[in-house]
Amino acid sequence: MIVWVNEVLAIGRIPSDRSSAARWLTKMGVPIHTVVTDGRKPQYIQLPDLPDPERLAYLRRELDGMDLPAGEYDDDAHRQLGEASPSRRARAERRAGIARMLMALRARGVKEGERFALVRERFGVEGTSNASLRRLQQAVQGVDPINFAPALLDDYKATVKRAEMSDEAWRFFMTMIRDAAPDWPLKEAWRRVRDAGRPMGWAVPSYPTFYRRWKELSEAQRLQARRGNGETAKRLSIPAHRDKTSILSLEWVSLDGRTLDFWVDWGDGKAARPVMLALVDVASNVVLDWELGPSENAVGTVRLIKRVCERHGIFDRLYTDNGSAFAGHLVAGGAAHRFRNGKAKGVQPMGICQIMGIKLHFALPKNAQAKIAERTFAALSRAVDDGPEFRNAHAGHAPGASPSPKVTPVPVETAKAVLTREIARHNREAGRRSQGARGRSYEQVFRDGIEARAQEGRPTRRPTAQQLYVRRQNIWHTSRRRLAECGLRLGIDVRRRACG
Repeated sequence: MIVWVNEVLAIGRIPSDRSSAARWLTKMGVPIHTVVTDGRKPQYIQLPDLPDPERLAYLRRELDGMDLPAGEYDDDAHRQLGEASPSRRARAERRAGIARMLMALRARGVKEGERFALVRERFGVEGTSNASLRRLQQAVQGVDPINFAPALLDDYKATVKRAEMSDEAWRFFMTMIRDAAPDWPLKEAWRRVRDAGRPMGWAVPSYPTFYRRWKELSEAQRLQARRGNGETAKRLSIPAHRDKTSILSLEWVSLDGRTLDFWVDWGDGKAARPVMLALVDVASNVVLDWELGPSENAVGTVRLIKRVCERHGIFDRLYTDNGSAFAGHLVAGGAAHRFRNGKAKGVQPMGICQIMGIKLHFALPKNAQAKIAERTFAALSRAVDDGPEFRNAHAGHAPGASPSPKVTPVPVETAKAVLTREIARHNREAGRRSQGARGRSYEQVFRDGIEARAQEGRPTRRPTAQQLYVRRQNIWHTSRRRLAECGLRLGIDVRRRACG
């Protein structure tokens, strides 16, 4: 049994000061262990390693808090307990208290002699001889703690006969559980079985009997009955713990967009919630760059990717979701597969990723929270959106929130200035404990990753003038095509007007 060092201060001869206690434990030969995975690095000891006086003093102090899981209630056994005389019930309850204390101490690894001594201190010498205590332990073996008192009643015999239940009643019970909502009460299902079973002649026992049979099912069976095969497999599957310390800066970059929670004025006098696009380096968690706009659109996404490539270099892979701004032709043109609209058909215009030589990866549908950018937005949202700069421009965190008359939108330049300051602080904040950071800032992790790439002979690529030119041409031709389509619908010759 492990015990935190802070929990044994001032017990017995152990000093009350934390540092003095550590020195005393070391002097007495008690090994002190540290939880290295916790940023606080708490220390603990093994209870059996404490000297006998201090170990017993700690157990005496903890006696009242040593609770056991109650287990399943046996209604037949407790009915027999209720029918017994008051003197028999009192003796059974006292024995049950002794048995609970014995089993709790035993679960914590306390030796038998020390268990018996502590019980005598608490309950006295009557009925607590070594032989009596051993008989009590033997009598409650395999019995749930909630049923200790009936089990220790004079002349008690455990109930082995199950109440009769019709197979049809149980099938009806499970069918209703399957068809109802996942949190539908079990007792309501039993009530309906009881009412339906009367005219059908079914044997329908009490609710505790149904509940015990339900709890005898495995966790997988209960989940499957309530939530179906797919959700059960998802909940019981072992999560994959990814180790990103093996990748370097600009190998993987995460893209995402988020509607901010405050309202801005874009200069037209209309209040709108801005959308922030961000590119986050997966290896270092650094925000490479961001874009603020009135909506999540492909043109802003292309502009953001271009700016990052010009400033930091062309990254190797882009990981994003299937939003129209990210899976359209301007960004994903030429990609072999997109979850949005299925497999590409026919000749596709080249998107920014294909032009820059960036491999594009899409998150699985309904799994966008797996992106590093999504988690970065979660860290920034409360620090920025709820800040004092936007006190009167905030209208709640709900996606569809509307501004009230009390909301005063801030100028968009103010919003950009606050985001610039807070994202810069987010990148350069030292003492990070994320995977692989080891106390460095995100910026330092990013720079070290760039240096490691160079040492491995994989320096970052820089976009050429031709790549940037083709990108501008694609945006121009796309905009011109859309303008022409609008002109055809309106009966206007836009070729002459748009191109001169």
